[in-house]
Amino acid sequence: MNLVDILAKGRIVELNPVLVPGQEDRRLEIRQFRIYAGEFMYDIDMMSHLGAHVESPAHYLPALEKPIPGKDISEYPPEKFWGEAVFVDLSELPPKGRVSPDFLKQFGIKKNDVVLMGNASYTKDEEKITMTDAGAVYMAEIGIKMLAMDTTFLIEEFMDPLEAMRMHYELMTRDILVIERLANLSDLRERRSFFIGLPVRVRGLDSFPIRAIAIEGVL
Repeated sequence: MNLVDILAKGRIVELNPVLVPGQEDRRLEIRQFRIYAGEFMYDIDMMSHLGAHVESPAHYLPALEKPIPGKDISEYPPEKFWGEAVFVDLSELPPKGRVSPDFLKQFGIKKNDVVLMGNASYTKDEEKITMTDAGAVYMAEIGIKMLAMDTTFLIEEFMDPLEAMRMHYELMTRDILVIERLANLSDLRERRSFFIGLPVRVRGLDSFPIRAIAIEGVL
């Protein structure tokens, strides 16, 4: 069976929110203009961390008090942004729940997995699920490829000072990328799928929005 046949039998799950210029909590503006014979093009004014986006080590490591070199988004090959994914469903955890190694072990996370995490029901930051330092170390030591999450998971319990952001540190010092602001994880039906989330290749950028999809039924 070739790749076309494999993808044709798969169920595609869209994991992106729809972004509306001028209505996002992070800057997104578009300005229309005409070019050549009068056809339309657009100027885009936006933040690099907008909607579903993938973050490289250049976002965090060089900003530390003792800076550490980190690759930007353009320095990774395409295959860094896709792979077998495992869904870590947080829907059964209570408010302020903590993701520990014992919790993660039930999902069978493997080396080079893309870990999709979220699907809790809490929208207030003070109620959201967070990761223990040990949980971050557990995934880093397994050697996951990326950690991807929706907005029901709060990426760090403490974000000041920068050194307190242990999940960023443990993952990015091991060249593990982080994806934030996924959507529609509740649409996933299977624990394992094939994930694709490719950014535009812009030299020097720490992060860029992606079109994220999960393809079920192909593994």
